[in-house]
Amino acid sequence: MVLQNTLRKLLSSVTTVQRISCFSTSAFHMNGVKISVIPHDALVDEHVHIKVDGLPKNEPVTIKASLQEGNNRFASYGCYTATEQGHVTVEEQTSVQGTYTGLEPMGLFWSMKPEPSMKQNIRLLKKDVTSPIVVTLSVIEGHHSWETLFDPPPNPLATLDVYRWYKDKNVRRERVSEGNIRGALFIPPGPGPFPGVIDMFGSGGGLFDHRAALLASRGYYVFALPFFAYEDLPETMPDVSLDYLIESVEWFAGLPQVRHDGIGIIGLSKGGMYAMELCRHVPQIKAVVLVNGVTFYSDAPLKYSKGDIQNLEFQFDQMKATPEGIDISNCYHPTDEFFIKGWESEAAFLFIVGDDDGCLKYSTVEHFMELVPTEHKHRFQVIRYPETGHLIEPPYSPHCRHSYHKVFQFEFLWGGETKAHSYAQEDSWGRILEFFSNQL
Repeated sequence: MVLQNTLRKLLSSVTTVQRISCFSTSAFHMNGVKISVIPHDALVDEHVHIKVDGLPKNEPVTIKASLQEGNNRFASYGCYTATEQGHVTVEEQTSVQGTYTGLEPMGLFWSMKPEPSMKQNIRLLKKDVTSPIVVTLSVIEGHHSWETLFDPPPNPLATLDVYRWYKDKNVRRERVSEGNIRGALFIPPGPGPFPGVIDMFGSGGGLFDHRAALLASRGYYVFALPFFAYEDLPETMPDVSLDYLIESVEWFAGLPQVRHDGIGIIGLSKGGMYAMELCRHVPQIKAVVLVNGVTFYSDAPLKYSKGDIQNLEFQFDQMKATPEGIDISNCYHPTDEFFIKGWESEAAFLFIVGDDDGCLKYSTVEHFMELVPTEHKHRFQVIRYPETGHLIEPPYSPHCRHSYHKVFQFEFLWGGETKAHSYAQEDSWGRILEFFSNQL
């Protein structure tokens, strides 16, 4: 409800990008069976309405969703029973079996997982946000199991391609190569100035810009800021410089199309650590979102021209092997001196925290909050989600419970249970949009 209410307000505001296709529909049918989706071309955080018509009354039917991103293929399915009128309306009827069950209007999207022929430790990442994720919906006779949907797949009664975008067609993407600064800008249509947001990800390095594109599609001027393993930036995380990050933030805050009364910053995991430290150095930062963000100096000393900042050591002997990957949540035991004093800034903070995070224990956030002086606690908000893992993505993204970490070179257990994790993704996105809207 938080996401839906927030999006309704944003869609009615002048700063939010409008999609002409938002009210479009599409349908395709064979043998009298027709599947329709409204809208069939939409942003990834938008609900769609899926309906199948022309089915034999009271007959079982399976709806399958599939996509290919790069060499990776993902799929999901739900089993339904047609009504007396030969309809299946996904938002009104329950799936009796599948990758999701019950009344789940967006279950075909958030319950996707790698197909059986794929490695099961892969994460769906959109590398090119200037093109959509193409999801093919197929209507198949009878109730199927996961195993019977592949090699070969059953012949469908009807199919339809649905287009899911991170970047609105009116948002402009520009590569950033300004002196030492690297990254990508996402610029909404219109003269501006716009509220500005910086987006940072974690210890995987490189440039992740899907969330930045989506934020820009909701009316923000966004800078996706990488900090290592991208172009000519340092190759490894221990070589990341706080000076580079400060220079990048100050450059962005000074752009003429960015409002000069304060910017926001959002960081996942290690990016959250940098976000919290940056607000202590750059007073223009007025709103900080940490998505399972690290609240203490971790992993390696942070290089800084005014003196390197020492870190809490990672306790390798506390790594726990599980059948799905390595759980490192017990490898950090920060004492008070290692926590970042974010309260020394004037920023407001929103913490999005998963209770089943395989990388960080919730107790570290609890202890951080205990350290926040009473007169500053009103600026800090913590939202804790049960059965939710580390990788909290935008709404309806497939849940990645474990995957290979290319920097650490072993399988990470990210955690989370699919349905609860997916609820957290939807709810937290609404809260993030609302937080930035209120603060900026």
